[in-house]
Amino acid sequence: MGAGVAGLGAAWALSRHPGRYDIEVYEAAPTPGGNGRTADFPQRDGGTVPADIAVTAFIPSVYQNYVELLAHLGIDTVGTRFRYAVHHGDEVYAHDVDTPLRRRLAGDIAAFRRLLRTVDRFNTLNKRPSWTTAALNPFNYVTMRRALDLWGVSQEFRHKVLKPLFVNFVLTSGVYAMPASMFVRYMDFFDVEHSTPMVTWRGGTRAVYARLTEGFADRIHTGRPVTELTRWPDGVYVRDANGVTERFDQVILACNANHALALLQRPTALERGLLGAVRYEAGLHGEAVVHTDASLLPDDELDVSGTRSTFVRHAGGPHDRPDDYEITYIMHNQQPWGDGAASPCLVTYNAHRQPDPEKVLARHRFQHVVHDVRHTLVLHALLPLLQGRRNTWYCGAHTTLNSQEHAFLSGLAVARQLGADYPFAANRDATRWFNFYGRMCLGARFRTVRPRSG
Repeated sequence: MGAGVAGLGAAWALSRHPGRYDIEVYEAAPTPGGNGRTADFPQRDGGTVPADIAVTAFIPSVYQNYVELLAHLGIDTVGTRFRYAVHHGDEVYAHDVDTPLRRRLAGDIAAFRRLLRTVDRFNTLNKRPSWTTAALNPFNYVTMRRALDLWGVSQEFRHKVLKPLFVNFVLTSGVYAMPASMFVRYMDFFDVEHSTPMVTWRGGTRAVYARLTEGFADRIHTGRPVTELTRWPDGVYVRDANGVTERFDQVILACNANHALALLQRPTALERGLLGAVRYEAGLHGEAVVHTDASLLPDDELDVSGTRSTFVRHAGGPHDRPDDYEITYIMHNQQPWGDGAASPCLVTYNAHRQPDPEKVLARHRFQHVVHDVRHTLVLHALLPLLQGRRNTWYCGAHTTLNSQEHAFLSGLAVARQLGADYPFAANRDATRWFNFYGRMCLGARFRTVRPRSG
């Protein structure tokens, strides 16, 4: 159930054994992809170019399995940069640019860097695929909000610099509820003062999913939402919105935990307690407006439309929430294969200023899991208790972390537990991290993989 990257990863791994598994994939949306959605933007020559909406780029050093997947599928990658700019009233903060706001907050930037250095020394325990060493890191048990308080980092820096940076790649507004260790791990790759080199996939995520599903595209039923799952001793009965019921030996719920719980008929107390405890947010990144209206970008010396990947604008006046941001992804810079700023490709979240209706291409709704300390310490430890019970399995960002790499790994891990082979065992590093996150998703019973040499 669900054709996002987790569900497609599980289906792909199982489909590689056609003599052993007969799979069907149900997806409520008209196209597969989940949060990884691609839009077609008009160009000057009358044609279109594809660009992504939510999942847009990655850092290869932490996407070991996704890099292997792209290579296996023959998907070309393209270099890009994460370079943001923030407008907070009349004040401006931007990567690689000296501004009065940056100079005024120099003390906070220095304090924040001291915090990063301290936490990073302990984070060496988290940079190995070992549950034993990771558990020794004290900053796993401290929220980032508390760490910022301890290091004396001002609220102004948090609202005008740090949070506008972080909501670009965590996609929830409650970023300071994350464990300090997890928050700082992101800062190994992103910086508050300088832009970051990244990699994207040519053709958008749609091209990735098209290649991934070539062997089982006829088994993906888009536009076919499931309304209920009934578990009996002889199997799982799946009922769709048209009233059609089919029986399966096993079911993989590759959807949000709240949606999974809503499907289960007669859920157990443990299922209600754990799936119901997973929190989702649809605030800053709840609705994406896909458009070509460049008037939502500033016309100033920063040349935001020509040079920035993301523009963050404080949406209200002095009495409004200090973290109420309007966030615009400038996709002709993030995925640079069209006409550039001459043919704007824009995606705006939390749009307080609505784009010209004639320039709006689509609107999409999203939910994103909240990885706070409670989730990472309690739910990650307990959710594996549900796996396989009554022939029901779970994968997705709530079982690992909120990224394409980790959601994909959760799907591969469930497929592995059902007997499918792990496809990237020749890559020792990818295999070690697969085993680590497989245990996060499925617990101590997970069938780990021994890396192959050569």
